Amino acid sequence: MNHLKFEELGVSTSGQRFGVVLETGPDTAGRDEFLALMHEMEKDPCHVQHVAGLALQLFDGLALLHGLGERERLLLEAAACLHDIGHRTEAPGQEHHKESARHIRGREWRHFSPREVELFAQVARYHRKSLPQLRHEPFDALSPEDRSRVQQLAALLRLADGLDRRHAQLVTRLSAELAPDRIVFHLHTTEIASREIIAATQKADLAEAVFGRKVEFKAKLAPGRLGVGAEAGNHADSERPTPAAAPAPTLEPAAHRLPSK
Repeated sequence: MNHLKFEELGVSTSGQRFGVVLETGPDTAGRDEFLALMHEMEKDPCHVQHVAGLALQLFDGLALLHGLGERERLLLEAAACLHDIGHRTEAPGQEHHKESARHIRGREWRHFSPREVELFAQVARYHRKSLPQLRHEPFDALSPEDRSRVQQLAALLRLADGLDRRHAQLVTRLSAELAPDRIVFHLHTTEIASREIIAATQKADLAEAVFGRKVEFKAKLAPGRLGVGAEAGNHADSERPTPAAAPAPTLEPAAHRLPSK
């Protein structure tokens, strides 16, 4: 593959509610439906909607790799907005990502089919901790094509969630640069975002396995902004490379990838 560069992709400020792009068209009813559940249960809507915006930028920037369509993009947005709702009801010993999936499955949905609900429930479930595995019965029950969809969308959600590690919305926009052996994400930040980069690097395991490329991050501060605390001495317009990461895991053979469109 030739070296490719994408122009920077940002989330438009028009038609937003708490940071999420509210587009008009056939998906508006579905979007209103998952936003209603988010507002009922989410403790930190600014965080999850910022994560949704970053996830959509990742989806658009990697379109040549995943080949998914507008409906999958909406499912990613739904999973991102709902990935933390499990915090509302998790009990000691429970894990909120699994609780989030349970709440999604238990909702009565008018604008999503049962199959679609299961897909974005699983994407929300895999935003942290374990990667999708065939020993997980709900994942194993999917078709190979839908397993691939879950893998790819969950990979993007894991990255986006890591990029808002402190729930401070420091990463404002990003662009993707593709090379044959790696993906470099250029991040625009309002402050030094070392913890976000470390978190996203740790959560890049699924993306590296799914897309077959090493993931790296470079961050650039907005002009005139200096970091805070111990990192304030870093130059405002310097780019900071990704810290070293562990090798990407190997996906199970039965979890097939979708062909490129």
